[in-house]
Amino acid sequence: MSEHTADILIKGGVLFDGERKAADAGFVAVQADRILAAGDAKDAGAYEGPATKVIELAEDQLILPGIHDNHVHLIQAGMLEKFADLTRCGTEEEAADLIAEYAKENPGAPWVVGFGWSKYAFPHLPSRESLDAVIPDRPVLMMDDELHSAWVNTKALELAGITDDTPDPPYGQIQRRENGEATGFLAETALILVARLTFDFGNEQVKELVNLYTDKALSLGITSVTDMAPYLGINLAYEDAYFEMAAAGELRIRVNAARDLFEDLDEVVRLRQRAEEEGGGMYRIPFLKQFVDGIPGNYTGMLIEDYSDKPGEKGGPLLDIEQMNEAILQAHDRGLSVRLHACGDGAVKAALDGYEAAIRREKKPECRHQVEHIEVIREEDIPRFGQLGVIASVQPEHIVSGMPSFSDNNYPELLGPERERFTWPFRSLWDTGARLAGGSDCPVVFGDPYVGMYSGVARVHDDGTPEGGWNPQEKLTIEELLQMYTKEAAYSEGREDELGLIRPGYLADITVVDRDLLTVPQEAIRDAKAVLTMVGGRILWYNKKKI
Repeated sequence: MSEHTADILIKGGVLFDGERKAADAGFVAVQADRILAAGDAKDAGAYEGPATKVIELAEDQLILPGIHDNHVHLIQAGMLEKFADLTRCGTEEEAADLIAEYAKENPGAPWVVGFGWSKYAFPHLPSRESLDAVIPDRPVLMMDDELHSAWVNTKALELAGITDDTPDPPYGQIQRRENGEATGFLAETALILVARLTFDFGNEQVKELVNLYTDKALSLGITSVTDMAPYLGINLAYEDAYFEMAAAGELRIRVNAARDLFEDLDEVVRLRQRAEEEGGGMYRIPFLKQFVDGIPGNYTGMLIEDYSDKPGEKGGPLLDIEQMNEAILQAHDRGLSVRLHACGDGAVKAALDGYEAAIRREKKPECRHQVEHIEVIREEDIPRFGQLGVIASVQPEHIVSGMPSFSDNNYPELLGPERERFTWPFRSLWDTGARLAGGSDCPVVFGDPYVGMYSGVARVHDDGTPEGGWNPQEKLTIEELLQMYTKEAAYSEGREDELGLIRPGYLADITVVDRDLLTVPQEAIRDAKAVLTMVGGRILWYNKKKI
């Protein structure tokens, strides 16, 4: 084979290279695991040989750099695929009946596990009694759709050693009745008292969960993810399983794992080096992560001023801020990038303050510090992202997640009109020089990147409300959103020289979508489907019916 002959040639369709749309129909030539050439389809023949696999696209199909999801909880996302899916349950009774049916279908499972119920769908918080009525003799753990609360039965409380006298753990709450009885609802770090028993997986179980999520990701055109493994005090990194999968060539998407900001950072440096040597470009450990706060819906999002509908309550940190700031300095000194969950404006300010202290002391271009979520922000903190070079890691699907209509959206009530103006402030961040990296937070949401892109463009709920979009001044264009999920996400993980663009010499991570997202009506963006997903030159999803 000539050095100019492609193994795979994708031609026709629309080409968006990560920065701009090509003027004419495009092509991408792939040799081994790299992009050999790309450009106008009329030039594709120069790279075709007798053994070249040629894929002809329809003229309206879209070629993209491989889509990167910059914020996934990979193990929990795999668990959602394996365990009971409660996302469509509208009442406590419906969720209890569904988990009971799942328990009958899985009699040998030591724990009965479900994901995705929404407390906003219920008139009041659920209780252990409704679960006890259907599953009295096996422990039940039901994670909510935001992964910040859990609903458990009495058996689970017993196994976790939670009694009516158990004190709330730091930064968590065991909900109780007026007489002191635990109700079975656990918020923030309190849910870990139970979850640490449930999430105790062996390597083979971890591999199963990774593969379950990977199947879904590839079908969506996702080629790379950031796994936010630290979770409210427990670590779901499971590095041994990932190293085994990488060595055996079993990882089919690129996994960029975050470690705990509060663990031994010298050990993290050693693990990072090992991943560079043994991960084969498929498994890396470039990040550290921690939670500054919770979420506004639980009143655990850390605000600067009181919640508008709850005077005297402004939330608070889920960690020691001084300890966090010292850990950021130590991480920065070692060239380790830090990612901080910060939903409330007070948490966002605290995260930026911690980063600024490190950056002002010594600039380290290899550090790609990020703030996760940014659900609400002070106006004066918006330009600090661009000034400091801190990445805004945002998840557009959150704007409407779990709320079919704008009438279900409680953020205006929680925050009041002055703060509501600065919820999910994508345009303001972009226009002041911030780099935005797109993700989902799967399984908090389903994790469909096209739904995320639509949410960022339209900012409306499933029923189309509010007319014109919620805070329409914060909308992004589809071109900007495509960059967020490709070029900018690659930058966020420090691989902008080999991923995120369709360029000769770059790794051949490529997604083909069934429609031209750049020209279809907004409503059609959310229904887009991946028809081909390539990772490192390997076609791992190919829906031939669509090609």
